[in-house]
Amino acid sequence: MKTITSSQVPYSQTVKLFIASLFWFIYLFFIPYIYSSANILPFFLIVFPGGYLFCLLALFMHECWHEYLPGIHNKFFYSVLSWMIFLDHQIFDIVHPSHHSQVNTYQDIEFYPLGEIKKRSLRVIYNFCEVFLGNIFLVLVVNFKILHEPKLKKQYSFKKLGVSLLMRAIFWGGIGYSSHLLLKVNLLQIVIPYALTCWMGSLMIHHSELIEHGNLIVEGKLEERNLKNRNLKPHGVLEKCFLFLTNNHSLEHSLHHSKSNTYTRPFPQKNPMSEQTVYISFAEYSIILKDMLTGKCSKI
Repeated sequence: MKTITSSQVPYSQTVKLFIASLFWFIYLFFIPYIYSSANILPFFLIVFPGGYLFCLLALFMHECWHEYLPGIHNKFFYSVLSWMIFLDHQIFDIVHPSHHSQVNTYQDIEFYPLGEIKKRSLRVIYNFCEVFLGNIFLVLVVNFKILHEPKLKKQYSFKKLGVSLLMRAIFWGGIGYSSHLLLKVNLLQIVIPYALTCWMGSLMIHHSELIEHGNLIVEGKLEERNLKNRNLKPHGVLEKCFLFLTNNHSLEHSLHHSKSNTYTRPFPQKNPMSEQTVYISFAEYSIILKDMLTGKCSKI
């Protein structure tokens, strides 16, 4: 199998970013009206296209952070995409380096912001919130960690927070207010589907991350820890549906960690994988979730 390199990344990924952003605008404009007019339909639309687009924009945000996309100013679009999915752009910027250098250890601030939680009952509560609230919960805990950890707090800027709040207010408030003016929806009809969409997208993204890293602590060098990252098998109806909704995020995630300087996601199953690559099914993932919700730790 021939390796696909980042120099071969098609501009179609950059085009896809702009198309996804356009559809995100359209979705946010119309979903309050659909929510106000229908009973069941909005909840399906919140999964697709709502959750799907949220996940796709989050992936592009991550990929812009890595400066993968050709033909654009990646750092600028990283910030813009953060605001578009209601995130403070500086938070991911502060913690993501530790995810790559300390992956599958309690020193990974992005994934284990509180480190090892030794008391089992507290671990169960924490894991329950993580499993059912997704990245919304994790982002809140990461914010708490940054503001109470002197080394991390030095990197935090209240000026950047102000910019982030302003830009999110302009983006989300602007679209919501336009929907109110043109489609005659009220505040609750705007806020509820927006909140549900953010929760659903956050949940889908985090379960993809839990498939890859959840309840997984590995002792060893970085190369060894990278090899233990899990990938979702592309077999079975549930697995295929989930990979579609999350844009193949967990299909070959271990490759992203072992070759983080190379943009591999646009080329699924085109790059050679190690013989030691770990693949799991949804049935195996359900066992991981059960262990998390009962407070069990998995150390390798």
